[in-house]
Amino acid sequence: MTSPPTLPAFALTRQTIYTLPHYLRDLVRRNGPVVRFANLRSQMLFLADPPLVEDVLVTKGASFMKGRGTQRLALLLGRGLLTSERPEHVRHRRLIQPAFHRRRIEAYAHIMTVKAERAVDGWEDGEIVDVERATNALALEIVAQALFGSDLRADVATIGRALGEALAVFPATMLPYAELLDRLPVPSTRRLAAAKRALDEIVYRMIREHRAGSGDPDDLLSLMLGARDEAGGGALTDEQIHDEALTILLAGHETTANALAWAVYLLGRHPEIEARLAAHVRTVLGERPATAADVADLDYVRAVFAEALRLYPPAWITARRALEPVMVGPHRLARGDIAIVSPFVSHRDERYFADPERFDPGRWSGAPPPRYAYYPFGGGSRLCIGEGFAWMEGVLVLAAIVRRVSLPATGGDVRMLPLVTLRPRDAIRARVARRRDVVTA
Repeated sequence: MTSPPTLPAFALTRQTIYTLPHYLRDLVRRNGPVVRFANLRSQMLFLADPPLVEDVLVTKGASFMKGRGTQRLALLLGRGLLTSERPEHVRHRRLIQPAFHRRRIEAYAHIMTVKAERAVDGWEDGEIVDVERATNALALEIVAQALFGSDLRADVATIGRALGEALAVFPATMLPYAELLDRLPVPSTRRLAAAKRALDEIVYRMIREHRAGSGDPDDLLSLMLGARDEAGGGALTDEQIHDEALTILLAGHETTANALAWAVYLLGRHPEIEARLAAHVRTVLGERPATAADVADLDYVRAVFAEALRLYPPAWITARRALEPVMVGPHRLARGDIAIVSPFVSHRDERYFADPERFDPGRWSGAPPPRYAYYPFGGGSRLCIGEGFAWMEGVLVLAAIVRRVSLPATGGDVRMLPLVTLRPRDAIRARVARRRDVVTA
């Protein structure tokens, strides 16, 4: 067996959040799909080959736990689906899964379309829109109403500020020995604690309101309040419900909002693709809003969203720590070693995506790439529980936008901000151009 190219561990750890995605992409271009980083005690394997990614996320998934970055997210999110480990993760996923059944997701379609059309109707012709701010507010309203039966429009600004603050200080929580600072009143700790208090207050308020009888009896929060584990685990505590609700509220809107913002950004710079998309939507829908039944026919909208997820996957990097000695393909990892995979890098593999930096929704009309050459929602037992929700939301929201308006870009290129999610570093701004031939509902 040929050993993979090996670099000192500090070659990876010295990268900044701004340079890391492109560093890893260029590293694979130069060295191939497996690169080893080593020090005297342990190693990290960066893996960009689909079978090896599948080993880490699926086939050998039981031999790994989440990496340090995800564990540190528990400072904000608690022990929800994103940060918990077996057996707690398995139990809670089983209790929550019914809210994401296909028929339930289809029932959410009306909320998605109505919220999107109302948001677009609020834009004035010629207005300059801050796209990221708009998609974050919209995605938050959709998740709050669909999954929690709650109206959080009055809380959008508070949640946005708190989440932005938490993500901004997150790199400081990843510094060596940061755990020693968690209980000290240093600036990053205070800012994270303040953000968490603001978010906790909103989520616990939703729980109190549901216990008092508000909300839809079939929504996710009601489901969690009434859930009983047949395996004998009993009901979820308010703290457990809080952690799951906060995780889904934040992760469920942040990731989709970013993907939608990047999609609008890409369309604004490719007017020929935007024109084709608008014509496709008009052909499928005519003058009416989209429904769940239209999603299968809105295949080009899905292709545009899929291509935006390829170029700007919200969950752009994942690390796993080996719980035991494990073979990943021909590569042996000892207990404590780290496996790193990155959709951002894998999605730019020239073996599967010709001209990979090009925005080309047409590439999705052919044969799909291997499963783990494209995995914007992860995989295995940790596959994003809201994947189906996100796909439907992405298609319906994009359809609602292009049916009503065109959003040609203003300003220059937008850089990436690769924090926990792949956010825009610069503001995405677009000028609203209303379509004059659209009949509003």
